[in-house]
Amino acid sequence: MLNLDQNLLVLDLETSGVNPFVNDVLAVGLAPVKRPDLARTIYVRPPNKLVWNDYARRNFEKFSKEWDAKAVSPSDACDQIEQYVRDVMPEQRATLVGHNVGFDQAFLRKLAFTGGREQLAGISHRAIDTHTVLYILHAQHLLPSAALSSDGAFRHFNIKVEDGSRHTAQADALATRELFGKALALFSSGGPAASA
Repeated sequence: MLNLDQNLLVLDLETSGVNPFVNDVLAVGLAPVKRPDLARTIYVRPPNKLVWNDYARRNFEKFSKEWDAKAVSPSDACDQIEQYVRDVMPEQRATLVGHNVGFDQAFLRKLAFTGGREQLAGISHRAIDTHTVLYILHAQHLLPSAALSSDGAFRHFNIKVEDGSRHTAQADALATRELFGKALALFSSGGPAASA
């Protein structure tokens, strides 16, 4: 991994759909870039009846048992996220890293609002989008177009996600963390990426 700032925090959410106006956060996966051993998942039980899209409803089966056992209210989830950030980055605000991170940020803002606050303490408004990083590499002819999606990028960089864990918050956060490191290393080398 490159010598990066200590405040980079990879985020991946699982939600009940793709529209933050009607859908809700179900799971928050967090993994510090510098300390993947501190990765954590926080499960959220929204106060109202869930509105699903078909894909999200099917994907939920992967983690529904753990969610049933561990999901907390939005307010408690916000408290846990804020405490986690204080614990892993006590002297800095976390800069989020994610694949299409704007999606996650929109849902995170909704979670904060539902949890009774304007924003989550300790998390910067700034973020780094791995999709944008991949797109720039592609524009520089360092990455094929097939590697622009997260699935394609994971295949290209030979990033393994445990069977059945793809599209779960913590597994995707850890895979995105690895993707971020490999993509930045490719910037540094300036040479073509080795395919898997």
